[in-house]
Formats: sequence, structure tokens, C-alpha cells
Amino acid sequence: MPYHRGMRQLCLGIPILAAIILGDISMGQKLVFTHDGADRHYRIHLPTGLQEDAPLVVVLHGYGGSGFHMQEGYGWPALAEEEGFAVIFPDGTLDQWNRRFWQVGYDLHVEFEVDDVEFLVQLAAAMQIEHGLDPLRTFVTGLSNGGDMSYQLACRRSEFFAGFAPVAGTMMNDLYVECDPGDPRPLLAVNGTDDEITLFKGDMDNRDGYGAYRPVPEVIELWARILEVPILDLTILPDEAPHDGSAIRFERHRSNAHSCELWFYRLLGGGHDWPGRSGNMDIDTTRKIWDFFSTIDRESPSNPADLNRDGFINAVDLGILHAGWG
Repeated sequence: MPYHRGMRQLCLGIPILAAIILGDISMGQKLVFTHDGADRHYRIHLPTGLQEDAPLVVVLHGYGGSGFHMQEGYGWPALAEEEGFAVIFPDGTLDQWNRRFWQVGYDLHVEFEVDDVEFLVQLAAAMQIEHGLDPLRTFVTGLSNGGDMSYQLACRRSEFFAGFAPVAGTMMNDLYVECDPGDPRPLLAVNGTDDEITLFKGDMDNRDGYGAYRPVPEVIELWARILEVPILDLTILPDEAPHDGSAIRFERHRSNAHSCELWFYRLLGGGHDWPGRSGNMDIDTTRKIWDFFSTIDRESPSNPADLNRDGFINAVDLGILHAGWG
């Protein structure tokens, strides 16, 4: 059975008031958030002296990983302390092999009716309210299966988040065909051309058993069309680590008509990596992602009924109003 993708990742180590604190959140202890009648878990890092309306970054683990894995292994807490933003590290659902996953439509998980899109939206909305974080500067990034989930959110709930950064992720064919974000947001992607897990050339024949997914270049081309960014600047980045077996071509897609951009770090000869932490060492991906997020500016919507300022009047706003009434 096609487990090599999940095993590799494993080795890599709206009830608004439903968050129940189990420990000191500054230390990133596991917390509980109830969604769709199930207890879901997450960790959060709030820097010392965090300012009101600080940004929020949602970091998603790969298949078989965990929020703890992403918190401890990728430099997010230290960077959050330095730059003054909050970070949450949610856990996916356990599957039939007791591995955590995000429901992005893999054939392996067809039996699981999990709405991770709304779980992550509701969790982020709750954190915005509870900790006074900025709804206009809430971002999503993720590794592998978490990168796939980032694409899901970019297609289906773009109005809620300000930007996305999938690493070693791709789009399942169904999502690729259906993707029509109502409010397209800036996107940064990182993929290795020699990735043996998220295949750069895709797997439209479903040889690995995860379901058909598109080649990475097609995914980037799709987002260039969605974001309407016709100008392409190409740069080969300095080879800071000549012995890591790979180099980086940075592709910046932009427009003279608006500020929304698409950044693509193509790892030439790179694998299933988070550069700076494994494989390629020419860049610090965590910092590059934050640098990208920090350039994004969203205008505040004018409708006073849009309590979480995501551009929509919906059940999330009703939940905020209900929470305010106690």
C-alpha cells in the first residue's frame, strides 16, 4: 500500500468560547477547541508583551506530524518573539493508522467526514477574539499535507485569511478544477523539483494511491491566473550552502495594477524539504514566509456588522456577538 509519502513525513518529524486551557499558553501546552461536537487540539505561542491587534500565523503540520512537531522544529516561536506576532499550531484528526491528517481529499481518507476548513476558520476566529489579534492579518502556512490544506483554505475561504504559504504542498485535481476564491489573496509556495513525496510532475494517474493531483508548475500557473499577476521576475538566489545538492530559483509574479503577488521558490534538485531546516540550506523558509506575510496589507471593510472584519457578514460574526453578550 502507498504509505511511503506518509511515513517519510512521519519521520520528519462555532462555539467561540469553546477553548479550554489545559496549561500555560505561553509555554505552548496542548489546548482543546470543540468543533462539530469533537474535541480538537492546538498549541499557541503568544510572545511576551504582544501588542493589541498583532498578526496571527496558523502553522499546519504534515501527514503523521503534529502541532508540537511544527512548534518545536521550525523556528516559529523564536521568530514570533522577535517580530511580535502570535502563532497557533493545530492538530489534524487521527486516521485509521493513528496518524494525524488534514482532510484535503486523499483517497486514503475518503471515509472521514471532517470539515477542517471550517475548523481552522473557527479556531482562528476564536483566537482573534480571545487574544485581541488582527483579523486583517491572519495568515496560513503548512508543510506537505499542511501545504495541501493551505491551498484548500486559499480556494475556499480566501476572504477570511490575508495570505497563504504552502511548503512542499500541491492541489488535488478536484480542488484544482473547482478553485474559485471569492477574494484571492497573496500566495508564496516552496517546492523541490526532485521531491519524491509531493511529486513535482504530479500524479494524475494516482500511482501512489492518494488520488490524482496536479503537477506543481500547473498549480503555480493557476494561481498566477487567479491573482492576475502577468509580470514575472526570475532570480537565481545565492548558493549559500553549495554542498546541499540544490539551488533556488525565485519566481516573483506581480502586477502594476495591484499589490497582490505570487512568490515561488523552486528548489532545483531539492526534495521534500523546509529549506533552512532540512535539505536545502540557502534560505530560512520560516523567515521568508514571515517577510512575505508582513508585506501584505488589507483594507478594513466598512460594514459595522462585519465584527471580525473578514469582508463577510456570516455565522462567525453572530458567534462573536453572542460571545459578547456572555
